[in-house]
Amino acid sequence: MTEAQAPAALACPKCGKPRLPEAQSCPRCGLVFALWREDNSVSVANLDNRGTELWQKIAGNWSDSGLHEEFLKHCLQTGTLAAAGRLYRERLDQDPKDTVAAHMQSQLLAKATLRLTVAKTQPREPVTRNRWFWVIVLSAMALGIAAGLFWRHLR
Repeated sequence: MTEAQAPAALACPKCGKPRLPEAQSCPRCGLVFALWREDNSVSVANLDNRGTELWQKIAGNWSDSGLHEEFLKHCLQTGTLAAAGRLYRERLDQDPKDTVAAHMQSQLLAKATLRLTVAKTQPREPVTRNRWFWVIVLSAMALGIAAGLFWRHLR
């Protein structure tokens, strides 16, 4: 049985790539099948109606870069970049030499990476807004006043 002839039940639960029954891990995403548990899995993101419409337009006019950019912009705004990546990856599975799909997948990866980087670098709350900051400042002030009074009393 070839990979393309594998039944749907023998698809990778993470990325959906068909697999052979004797495969230990997915050749696309690297998931080790013996370690996968359904209860720990994240639900697959799907396109919304507008995203589906845009993808259908793209399928009808694959070389229109404007449609691809509009599609990626929509997916970025709606948080469905994973679904878009899956669609471009499926297109590359069908035709590995598809330069448009490869380019768009690299664009998608760049947008997703940028989004993660921006999310990680959001400024933290200033220290002065932390309750413990003020507890320490007030305690230090009280200690300073007490030490000053004690020092004055000793003189």
